[in-house]
Amino acid sequence: MRLIGNLILGLFVVGIVSSCSHTSVYKFNPMENMPQGDTVSLDMDLKNAVLEGIVIPSKNQTTSGFFTFSYKAEAGKQLYYKIYYQNETYKFNNSDSLNYENFYGSWEDVSIGFKPVSASGEIVDSFRIVGNPRDEQKYYGADVSKYDASIDAIKTRVQKIKNDTAWYRSIVKKAASNGYSVEKQLFLDAQWTIADDRHKTGEINHRWKRNPRTGCYSFLLVVCDENGLNSLPSYVKNIGETNENGQFVNPIAWLETNSSKGVQLIYGSKVLKTRAVFTPKQGIFVDEVNIRTPDYSLQNIDSVCGTNADLYENALYQQFFPAVSQQYTLRNIPLVRDVVALDGYYSRNEYEQNRSRFDSSQLKYDYPAITECPCSTVKVSDDGEYISIINPGNEDAKNLKKESTGIKSRVGLTYGKYRGKIKFPVMLNQEHVWNGLTYAFWLIYQDNHSWNNRRGCHNVGYIDKGDDSPTPERMFENKYSEIDIEIVKASKFWPSQYYKDFGNHSEDASLNNEVMYSCTNWDLACQQPTKFSSGISKIPYNGEKYEAMRWNDLYKALTIKTPISNDVFKEEYYYYEIEWKPTEIIWRIGSTPETMQVVGYMNDEYTSIPNNQMLCIVTQEYHYSEWWPPIVFEQGLIPYNKSDIEGRIYEIVIE
Repeated sequence: MRLIGNLILGLFVVGIVSSCSHTSVYKFNPMENMPQGDTVSLDMDLKNAVLEGIVIPSKNQTTSGFFTFSYKAEAGKQLYYKIYYQNETYKFNNSDSLNYENFYGSWEDVSIGFKPVSASGEIVDSFRIVGNPRDEQKYYGADVSKYDASIDAIKTRVQKIKNDTAWYRSIVKKAASNGYSVEKQLFLDAQWTIADDRHKTGEINHRWKRNPRTGCYSFLLVVCDENGLNSLPSYVKNIGETNENGQFVNPIAWLETNSSKGVQLIYGSKVLKTRAVFTPKQGIFVDEVNIRTPDYSLQNIDSVCGTNADLYENALYQQFFPAVSQQYTLRNIPLVRDVVALDGYYSRNEYEQNRSRFDSSQLKYDYPAITECPCSTVKVSDDGEYISIINPGNEDAKNLKKESTGIKSRVGLTYGKYRGKIKFPVMLNQEHVWNGLTYAFWLIYQDNHSWNNRRGCHNVGYIDKGDDSPTPERMFENKYSEIDIEIVKASKFWPSQYYKDFGNHSEDASLNNEVMYSCTNWDLACQQPTKFSSGISKIPYNGEKYEAMRWNDLYKALTIKTPISNDVFKEEYYYYEIEWKPTEIIWRIGSTPETMQVVGYMNDEYTSIPNNQMLCIVTQEYHYSEWWPPIVFEQGLIPYNKSDIEGRIYEIVIE
């Protein structure tokens, strides 16, 4: 009978994973104060989530701010009970050795173990889902409730560095090594140290550092007698404890695989389905600690885009200031034109003529730029329905720039189906000439401190993102993670020498109306995956095979390119999606959330899937053509844009 019962429970859990609806023979309702039905759909309340973390439910969603439940156990016998919850959408199977990474929890106060059942057998209690549910000390830190990275604070820190002779000498040396002025290096180091102060040791539980995951949650009520309770390990009774090897143990997995007499497992009759919806209505915060130039101006800030306390506490987006790569130098023609225009667009003939029209003394040698005026290139619409991200036009012929722009979310999550509702500008004109921009919807690690390190690479280790040496240092842990959608004018083929067969792998991509939907996972060259390799790998998924390129064994990313039509940018908006799961990543595109088409796929046999907390970014950047060989259009032959180039972000949904 026990074997049959365990089989039923196993099928029950499988049902939760495959969908958020089920039928249960059990009478334990874990959410009695929520609407009836097998599935409770409840969006995450993101108010206060930036500084305090996500709580499900919030005080805005139930009267008490908790889920309430009751159960009738056997009367007249001393029993004990405890509730557990687990995210079922983004988890490792209970049989997997990594199941301790699953998002599970119990009472918010982990020091509370099993509670006694009343003599009548009545159980009436409440709970809620919170971040850092195991109460891990690595997620504690200093008080971040007040913003302390203003320009005045940065200036004060710069002076402190100057007053410290040894510190100042090190800055002078670093500036020379980086090719920066001493003043710029002082500014950058002052920013860095202020940001680092936010993560000093402290007594505050930063629950936002391990937020609840989106998707479906199951609930398990455990009722046991005295003998059953005594048979349970302390790390099952208290999920904040570790086993004899110093490792956390998933209590649900343990209970399902270690049957004990006197221990009853009662599964909830409802599941919770939750998602996070990021809208522009709370505005855009400007974090001065991320601005890469000391010469910035705050004259454009206001109540919906700026540095005020309300935005610091509540804005779900911040302006993104990309790091400017100096891997190559732009050798740009000194021409101001709109490549894409109804009239007077930049023709193919002009593009070719400009190869020889200007000599080297006339070319403008520089790098892509970032704004010195926060809130001038990212703006919330008057009705609060979208955020504009703007590559500003060039009105000043003496100060020509190809300026990148973008926004970044402020609430980190691990795993999820990230879907952006975005209007990117038309990329190609009537003659299929490229406007020079790369559009991107991507995920980036939330923080560079050890609390957010990704899982260790147990083989030769990770290579640091910035280490391009021929003999790089390998390290067991690293914080860097990135998953990309980059849309760029490129060939659908990789350079021909990378193909092992003798087919035709070349095209003149400048002649078609296609752009590449490029899907990348930055795995830092961790060779732990069983099918890790360089060159082109063909990864199967749902009857298709996706060509994934790794340039060499030391290259730190794997990329798939899939052609899409430039016509998608002529629509009012389109949907771009990254589904990030513990063992695989799926990329999609579609005109509606219901009609998404797969355009890329990878799994943990080919690449190391990150497991740390990430943020979402949307950008329109000027990249180097050399990053996408074989080169279709040269960035240097694309004019500086005359008019503003505007994209719009309506919302980002994570489910």
